[in-house]
Amino acid sequence: MTTHEPRALLTIPQVARLLHVSEDTVRRQIREGDLEAVRIGTTPTGRPRYRVPAVVVEARLGRSTLQPPSAAERLHEAFAELTEDQQAQLLAQAVAWARRESKDLSTEGRRPEPTREEVARRFPGLAGRRAG
Repeated sequence: MTTHEPRALLTIPQVARLLHVSEDTVRRQIREGDLEAVRIGTTPTGRPRYRVPAVVVEARLGRSTLQPPSAAERLHEAFAELTEDQQAQLLAQAVAWARRESKDLSTEGRRPEPTREEVARRFPGLAGRRAG
């Protein structure tokens, strides 16, 4: 078996996250020989402990796993850890911030929104209709 740099070895949870599979799937692939791994010992309960060379995962993904994640990937990971309520609150805050920041830019040179009366006067056929 080839030698690997310690930093180039990934844990089972890291491999599972990168390959978008469960940790049990990674362990099964290692056990069945479908995924190269380095056995580094055993757990206190006797379960084998493995590390997977990053180059093996890179080859499977077709890209480098050693590169730091992009800002979008880090944001996606952080956002995924929030509850649905926290996500909704964060999105509402982001939308409010974006509206405040872009208000000056978006209204420059534009006419104000028409009132209901102006719309009814300009489009008399729509006056009796209601959005449903």
